[in-house]
Amino acid sequence: MAALRVALLLDADVNVVSFQTVFHDLKQPDVQAALLQQLEANRGPDVFKPTRANLIAEYLATYRAIDWKVHGRLTHFRNLGIAHLTLGELKKSVTIAELRTLVGIVTHLAGNLQHLVGTHLAFHDSMADECRDQVVRLVAKVRSQP
Repeated sequence: MAALRVALLLDADVNVVSFQTVFHDLKQPDVQAALLQQLEANRGPDVFKPTRANLIAEYLATYRAIDWKVHGRLTHFRNLGIAHLTLGELKKSVTIAELRTLVGIVTHLAGNLQHLVGTHLAFHDSMADECRDQVVRLVAKVRSQP
């Protein structure tokens, strides 16, 4: 599920919003200025740290940390190993560590946007760690049962 979701969130598709489409728009100075102006009009002055401009810069920097070779292997794995189950054609995959890194980046991007625009979702960066810890405890409990 993590492989499928991470690949989907990073896909470039002009018809849907993804972290990639946000990045491509947000790296434009006129888009940044318009967003900052709209946030000021809707939410008031930018008085808390990190500033909205800093959050935009952090989003761009976090996005640029993506290893696109790993993403390419993840997309290949998603397309042939998950979505279409053509394992005979599957030539590339990702390691658990690489997937964990991409999940961390996507989680940070989501938390960054949540902080920037203040959506109505209750999301914060540590949620991924909390969920992982819950799953680890659950698996350990199941394994310990006779």
